[in-house]
Amino acid sequence: MSNSLKDQLLALGLAPEKAAPVKKKRPEARPESPRPKKSQAEISLDQAYRIRSKEERRQKEKAIELKRAQERQRREINQKIKALVKENAIRDENADSKRNFMYKGRIRSVLATAEQIKEINAGSLGVVYLSGNYHLMPKDKVDEVRQFAADHVPDLHGVEIKGEEENPVPDDLIW
Repeated sequence: MSNSLKDQLLALGLAPEKAAPVKKKRPEARPESPRPKKSQAEISLDQAYRIRSKEERRQKEKAIELKRAQERQRREINQKIKALVKENAIRDENADSKRNFMYKGRIRSVLATAEQIKEINAGSLGVVYLSGNYHLMPKDKVDEVRQFAADHVPDLHGVEIKGEEENPVPDDLIW
């Protein structure tokens, strides 16, 4: 029973008489890999990230500068309007009626007397928006504001509905 597994395999002819020792092969000089060499046009990943971050920073700075320029322009326009309103605004302490109008998609109102409302409807007075308030001003000053800041002058004429001409309401209709 002293036959080892090795002896048994040799007896059956399944193992060679003497196994050759396993030699470790030294790596021979390998031929260059088939990877293409980096050309000067190609950049490393780190360089690509640096370039991208510089570009993003430049775009952010450009956006900030644009926003600052717009803010500066808005302030200048508001200062001009403020000066005109201070000199030419028509304020009446007895104003008790509201004149409603559409401005930026919402119904707004300005306080005026009955005479001022007639003048507004006639077109000799206008309304100018400044910092959340609506100011009555003469038509020539309103036109002056409209030249450099048209979005600060609401349209007081109203909107004509196009469909009314096609389907007029009969005069004899009783509600």
